Formats: sequence, structure tokens, C-alpha cells
Amino acid sequence: MIVFVTTRHHAYTVSVLVEDRLGQPIPTVRHLSWDHLLRADHLPRATFVLTDLERLTPHERRLAVEAYRAITAAGLRCMNDPSRVPTRHALLARLHAAGINPFRSWRADEPALRPSRFPVFLRHEDGHDLPVSDLIPDQAALDAALAALPGQGVPLAGVLVVEFCAEPIARGAWRRFGTFRIGTAMHTDHAVIEDRWVVKGGTIGLTTDAMAEEEYAAVSDGRYLPQVAPVFDLAAVEFGRLDHATAEGREVVFEINTNPTLSGPHPQRLPRRAETLEMARAHLARGLAGIDSGDGVPVAVEAGPATRWWRERSYACFMAWRP
Repeated sequence: MIVFVTTRHHAYTVSVLVEDRLGQPIPTVRHLSWDHLLRADHLPRATFVLTDLERLTPHERRLAVEAYRAITAAGLRCMNDPSRVPTRHALLARLHAAGINPFRSWRADEPALRPSRFPVFLRHEDGHDLPVSDLIPDQAALDAALAALPGQGVPLAGVLVVEFCAEPIARGAWRRFGTFRIGTAMHTDHAVIEDRWVVKGGTIGLTTDAMAEEEYAAVSDGRYLPQVAPVFDLAAVEFGRLDHATAEGREVVFEINTNPTLSGPHPQRLPRRAETLEMARAHLARGLAGIDSGDGVPVAVEAGPATRWWRERSYACFMAWRP
């Protein structure tokens, strides 16, 4: 059994696994929210995958660390140690220091903020939504954009200034790849192609036959794995999807999503792309089989001191506000 732990409103990411809709044989998968995990005195004997670490507040991170230690102390397998997985900003700093990425990120509330290269863009550190800004061409425009944020209802705290680093693969076409790590297994899963530099959900009809062939080759031969595999170790991520693209003659890494949305079979315009996604789902299924453990029998877990305090205060607040 495998149990994915997500924030309360982001369980949809693993619903295809919980509901057994991947289209491939997979182990039994269950879901818990962080709230339920932190309140549990017993947990099923299983492999626990802790996700959404980037969405947790610093206080919630401390509780997550206690949960990780309680799970492992009970003899259960637990992946993504919250005490070791860095924030998005910290990861980008490590990648730049290691010479993997040529670009850096900055916190918007840093004093005397002066990026070393432009353009830049603004984004929230703790989510996976669209950037807060378009591309910002120079320091004067950046200063103006940051000064305007509070008036727009956006606090500077939690906003990153990220130096832009991307290249189109064809006129009006930008691409990023998603590569998974599941325990010790890794596979490139898919490409997303969009008609703008912000590559998020993809642009329908933009992928050509040649692009579909390139995606198939990348998924089948794992050509990018040697370049991106060290990043998972640098980030201490045991389960997640790494988003990357080719720019300036190398693979650059944008982020690692510990709670990526997983999807099952759905119609494809190009037959080659359907083959690619079927192959990727098979890779995913094998990866899940490789981390499967336990029989689901309940096991007692002992909460740490911060978690016990949180439980007591949560209950006290509930009683105080109960109608």
C-alpha cells in the first residue's frame, strides 16, 4: 500500500491512482490530508509519500518533520523528509551554486534587490499558479513592479524574483519536460508545449509530428536523465516531478513539484503522442510498484511535542467557537 499525503485542497492530483484509473496495474493507493495525518494515532502499514512541502508554512513544516520522524520510528517507509527538502528559492540557489542553472532567484522583500541578469519575472514561492508578472526588462521596471504589489493586494513576502532563462524550440513554441523520481527509479514522463514562455497547461494543436517524435525519443531512451538525476539528490526529493528545458546549451531546472497532477488515459490528436503517454504510464506504474510496502494493518504512531500542542490548541479553538 502507498499513502500520499497532500494539503487539504490538493488531493485531486493523486485521484487517478486512488481510484485506479491509471490504465496500468498499480499497488493499492490511499490518500490522507496533512490535517488527518497530524491527528492520527494509528496509521496503516504502508509507504508514505509526503507532498506539497512547498505549500506548507514554516510552522507546518516543523509539524511535518515530526510526522516524518513518527512514521519512520514506527518502522514504516516514508519519502521526502521535510527537514531536508529545500524551499523553491533555496533549491534554485543550490542549482546556481552547483553550476547547473545559469539563473538565480531573489526574495522580493530583500533589501537592495538587484538581479544580475534581465529580464526577470515575479512568482509566488509556495504554489504552482501562473507568474505574478510578465517579463520585466530592467531594474527600473522591477523597482516599479515591486512597489506596486502591495497596492494590488500582494505582499512582498512570499514573492520571488526569478531571472528568466528559456528558449523557444520553434517559432511560437516553448517546451518543458517533466521527469519523475519514484524512490530509486526515474523516467522522463512527458513534454508540455505552449505558445508562450509560461509553459503551464499546453496549447492544443501546437505539437507537430516532429515534436511528438522528439518527446517519444526522450521518454523511451531517457536522454535527459544523466543531466537531471543529480538534482533530485541535491534536493533530497525521493518522489516528485522535475520540470526542465534546454536553454543556453544545457538542461536548466525550474522546480521540483512534490505533488504533481497524475493523469490516466485520454484521447490524443497524434498517435505517436498516445504511444508516448502509454509508455510513461507504464514507467510510472513500475515506479509505484518499486516503493510499495506494507499490508495496511494499523500501526501505532507517537506524535511529537509540537504536534501534541497543535492538537490541543486546535481542539481548544474548536470548543471555544462551537455554536
